[in-house]
Amino acid sequence: LVKQWYQRRVRAMFDAYRLDAPLTKSRIVTVPLKLETNSWRVDEEQLRKSFTGRTKMIVLNTPHNPTGKVFSRDELEVICELSKEYNCLVLADEVYDRYVLDGYNHLRIAAMPGMWERTITLCSAGKMFGITGWRLGWAFGHSALIEKLLRICKRDTFCCASILQHAVAGMMRRQRLCEPPKETYYTWAGNIYKENYKKLSKAFTDANMPVVAAEGGFFMIVDCSKRSFEFQKSAEYVTLDEDLDVKIAKGIVNNFKLAILPLSLFCNPSGKNKLTNYLRICFAKSSETVDRAVTIIRSFE
Repeated sequence: LVKQWYQRRVRAMFDAYRLDAPLTKSRIVTVPLKLETNSWRVDEEQLRKSFTGRTKMIVLNTPHNPTGKVFSRDELEVICELSKEYNCLVLADEVYDRYVLDGYNHLRIAAMPGMWERTITLCSAGKMFGITGWRLGWAFGHSALIEKLLRICKRDTFCCASILQHAVAGMMRRQRLCEPPKETYYTWAGNIYKENYKKLSKAFTDANMPVVAAEGGFFMIVDCSKRSFEFQKSAEYVTLDEDLDVKIAKGIVNNFKLAILPLSLFCNPSGKNKLTNYLRICFAKSSETVDRAVTIIRSFE
């Protein structure tokens, strides 16, 4: 699809993007998200500055992993404007498209005026149906783009197990047959995730770990710099030459058996604006698992 392209992305990102770029000898140029009034916003000035005559593609992830941001219509319109001005493609990673929190809406950039011909949209059955281990998804877009994508797939993935394809097709057919008051899987799972988010938000807030408001997807961000833990007094912790979020995450895993990830892992290791005061929490779990997590958070010393 592209050769020698520049890839445009926010600075906290799904790590596979950065690892994939060398396959096409691409140079990654990142655009920061700004934390304003407890929500993430695109730095429009930096976004505009990042586009040049060599820009070939922008990778857009909404709902966003790891921050939980859902891009607004205004933000998407700016991306559309720049994509057309510089005649570049958009790779829209929308694998969390079915799951947004109350008050937010997921908008497909491919459906916006003039964007179908230049957008490839990625979706995931793993995220949609809670079967992430299946590693099954799909792409859609203009036939001219998908035809080129198929050339790569035939020599890379080639195909996935046919039984998984039939299973996912069956699940999607069942969703189309659901009519009120019967819930679709997305509605059922989405309601569980929303409740989980509320439970975890209260638990972390009570533990003096402020929550950055999530808008969609599977993840929420908490600030780990506002409080201290008993394990931070240990010699092992003091001697660790790592970022704060990495040290706190390791301490929580080792001392409380609660699995979380440091946000800095999703940033460019050499980036000057690496986010080191935050942890990424997954709320796309069963209610029972989240209830156990809440109990653990309440036990923080």
